[in-house]
Amino acid sequence: MIIIGILAVSLLLSALRAAYAVTSTSDAPWERRSQTDYGVLEPVHKLTLSLFQRASTLFAFLLVTRLFWVVAQDPTLSLYSWVPVLALVVWLWIDAMVRYLAGRNAISLTQKATPIIRPIMKILSPLSVALTSWGTKWGILLNEQAESRGERLETDGDNEDERELLRGLATFGQRAARQAMQPRLNITAVDIELDFHELMDKINKSGYSRIPVYQDSLDSVEGILYVKDLLPHLHRDEHFSWQKLLRKAYFIPESKRLDDLMQEFQNRRVHMAVVVDEYGGTSGLITLEDIIEEIFGDINDEYDDADEVNFTQVDDKTYIFEGKVLINDFCRILSLDSNYFEEVRGGSESLGGLLLELFSRLPLTGEQATHREVAFKVQSADKKRIKKVRIQLG
Repeated sequence: MIIIGILAVSLLLSALRAAYAVTSTSDAPWERRSQTDYGVLEPVHKLTLSLFQRASTLFAFLLVTRLFWVVAQDPTLSLYSWVPVLALVVWLWIDAMVRYLAGRNAISLTQKATPIIRPIMKILSPLSVALTSWGTKWGILLNEQAESRGERLETDGDNEDERELLRGLATFGQRAARQAMQPRLNITAVDIELDFHELMDKINKSGYSRIPVYQDSLDSVEGILYVKDLLPHLHRDEHFSWQKLLRKAYFIPESKRLDDLMQEFQNRRVHMAVVVDEYGGTSGLITLEDIIEEIFGDINDEYDDADEVNFTQVDDKTYIFEGKVLINDFCRILSLDSNYFEEVRGGSESLGGLLLELFSRLPLTGEQATHREVAFKVQSADKKRIKKVRIQLG
């Protein structure tokens, strides 16, 4: 009964630790909340909670070991020596489930527990300070400065994507079309005088679903050709008058604000606009994807160049990729079939997600896995995601 009671206390403290850990990292930076909105403990109080949870668990383990020894030494009870071991295994499983459920319901749990836990932790904080001092002196614990610096760096890394998103949102309303458009030199367009076979050849090489059509020069855009409008006419000969399929082009000035343009895209149900300068000439081209990238950053699709994917080629068979790279881009760069990882990828879209499927857990830095002729080595990872992966081709 003593063992069960101590393990129950340990489970409660374990649940509280998991809940407080979640609430300390889940707050979005644009949601300003006070500490009274949900439970937040000071680092010294978290240490106190951690020490008591670990101490209760260790004490319970020692009692279980003692019980196992007593049972094993008694011939009449030797047949039941497996009971303490089974109880310990069951407790470990329950502890994992309790921590998971506590994390899922962290805010409500900490709101209820903080009014009780915080005063207790304050009373016990002198003990934590003393233990921290001793542990740091003996080299068991990091000093407070080093620990806080590590936590700060980890938090900075976790919130970097959120800060990039916030920066994009903050500047979105002040940005003009000229800042987000594709410049004139990068525009893929076709001459309205092309015959149907020449047109189809240029479309196949471009890979785009919407293409501007011009007369004589790019300064005279006649309309936008939607590739989907050509699908019913693929059997036509070279004399087919494809020009009648053109849709009206939407022209905007360079100074057009992106938030207004987004609204007009929605109202007009178009995804592309031709940007013109003060003289009426074509200055660039802007699409809905360009606008979205101003907020969320670069969006790589199957038609983007391999150079736009962040990777490093060490030699002919060794590469280093970021974990967030898309599997389709990864296969394209390595000249692998797009279905190469189909049986193991599950619903994953990124390289990091693929490794989660291969390991069935979040791997640690240095761990390796192999699928067919591709060997993966986790080069950098934290508690939440895989950052960089080293690839070795067989």
